[in-house]
Amino acid sequence: MIKEHWKLAIGILLGAIVLIAAGLQFTRRVKPYVPPADRQISAWGSLDDGTAQRLQAALDEEVNLQKVPGLQAFVRMADGSTWSGVSGTTDLARKDPMQPEDVLRIGSTTKTFTAVLVLKLVEDGRLSLDDPLSNWFPAIPDAEAITVRDLLSHSSGIPEIIQRGLMKSVIPSTYWTRDQLLQLISQDKPLFTPGSQFSYSNSNYILLGFIVEEITGKPILQLLHEQILDPLNLKNTYFIPYEPARARLVTGFDRDLAKIPGMLEITPGNTSWATLAFTSGAMASNADDLGVFFDNLFEGKLLLSSTMEEMTTFLPATNPGLDAQTGSGLGLMRFEVDGQELIGHVGEFMGSSSIAMYAPDKGYTIIVTSNLSNPDLTSVLADLQAIIK
Repeated sequence: MIKEHWKLAIGILLGAIVLIAAGLQFTRRVKPYVPPADRQISAWGSLDDGTAQRLQAALDEEVNLQKVPGLQAFVRMADGSTWSGVSGTTDLARKDPMQPEDVLRIGSTTKTFTAVLVLKLVEDGRLSLDDPLSNWFPAIPDAEAITVRDLLSHSSGIPEIIQRGLMKSVIPSTYWTRDQLLQLISQDKPLFTPGSQFSYSNSNYILLGFIVEEITGKPILQLLHEQILDPLNLKNTYFIPYEPARARLVTGFDRDLAKIPGMLEITPGNTSWATLAFTSGAMASNADDLGVFFDNLFEGKLLLSSTMEEMTTFLPATNPGLDAQTGSGLGLMRFEVDGQELIGHVGEFMGSSSIAMYAPDKGYTIIVTSNLSNPDLTSVLADLQAIIK
């Protein structure tokens, strides 16, 4: 019995060491945020001061309502006027103010970047939306029936793999390889006949990244820079950890997705979550850079108009936890927020969250990013939208 007690004690001790090494803080609370009185709001864009003040006040309120460390936001009106705002901090102790140039992981908003790379190959005639997955990965169950379009629209039926990798990824030095990800994806048959239903799955976009690399013979990192990041001068956007961030990549926090007590830190050196997500969620950026990317996308500067029509053809789609979603396009989501149709994408992953939406009939763009995994950024967007509509 004594030996068993020692085994239990050692097990608990080792478990605690692992969690501490992973960056666990034994708190789930974030201190209230008090904005500095000397903050210069009018310098953060070209919107009039009155609107800028109201937007900033809404952002400050949401930091405390959502109980998040920090928020970034970007707004562009149809006339081209802009506003960039930040609120809160990059830490839990409220010592380091969030800055517009800070870089945050953006989670699944990465998928829109990946979709653009795929659709550029379609435009170049090197790929068809109707090509079967079996052209590249025949070992995946039902690969001959799953098309590139199915992967882009989350109608492949391929199950989610992220949950399978959660426990291993708590160790921040974990580095998932291509073979490991393919092995996870290949374990289960599709949930339904490919093309017949919608079921959001990061597996789809991991496979799309591998397909792009197979066709081009180039790594995704190189393609992102050649086709999107460098032409748009997105100097604060990175494919982490496949390249080092030259700007400030801040620590993220999770209290909801990993079912462990306390607040899990995802530090700049963490490789586990990004390599698990790969082209479904590994990118880092900030609100301003995301604003540039989505503005160029919806202004038709990245893809042909015919391709944009394909991208913005939405299948009916509901998503548990995203009550605002009404449709799924090719790398895009359709939302309805307070009666307004919006198209774009959201990202929720370890240590990060983002929402990037464009109002097609009004012409405005709203971006919000946070260094916490799972706040209600749709609510933050709704507050900002109510001010500018």
